[in-house]
Amino acid sequence: MFTHLCTIRKYMMPSYDHFQFNNPEFEIAILHMDSIELDSTVLFPSEIVQEQLRSNTKRKKEYLGARYLRNSLNINSPILYHPNGKPYFSDIELSLSISHTSTQVALAFAKFPIGIDIEEKHRDTAKIINKFAVDDEKNLFKINQKNGFLQLWCAKEAIYKLVDLEHLSFKDEIRILGHKEMNGVVYLSAKILREIPDAEIQIQIRETTHHYIAIAYFRSLP
Repeated sequence: MFTHLCTIRKYMMPSYDHFQFNNPEFEIAILHMDSIELDSTVLFPSEIVQEQLRSNTKRKKEYLGARYLRNSLNINSPILYHPNGKPYFSDIELSLSISHTSTQVALAFAKFPIGIDIEEKHRDTAKIINKFAVDDEKNLFKINQKNGFLQLWCAKEAIYKLVDLEHLSFKDEIRILGHKEMNGVVYLSAKILREIPDAEIQIQIRETTHHYIAIAYFRSLP
């Protein structure tokens, strides 16, 4: 778990974990949102306005959790949003992606486009598999379908965030082509069937005790 091609740094405070990967080079930070007082998170002026617009407690925690991680990693830039909701660092040239579960927030960043999704392992996606996968994709996970189908969902969520195409169909327009495992990491290859069909996408799926985490990126820029 999180041992292949990475250095793990667990800080003195137990509230989050920070992972650095070398092939390719990207970083992930994961926060358990119930472990800290998020209301003490320092925000940029532009973020304060947006935070005050969030009345839903869950959404507010997700908003503050991402910025807590940003501060903890000493990244000096507001996190803002494009009109479609995609987050970005406004003051630095790093790609950003954010994902949430009911208790966790995960933040990934790199010098190249990146997408992240985090899913709790107990989630059952088998009952909706026909809504987001075709038979060839399901056949890639014959040995362990329950975990495999969740990993497939996790991968497609990460790809969706990577490519940023409006109303992209998980089943009809995101295609997982290959699957292999090496040193505890699941590697998938994929392509998009709309607008960028020649772009090759790589997905790494890694796991913690309770979660799967998918990172999607282009093999080369589309």
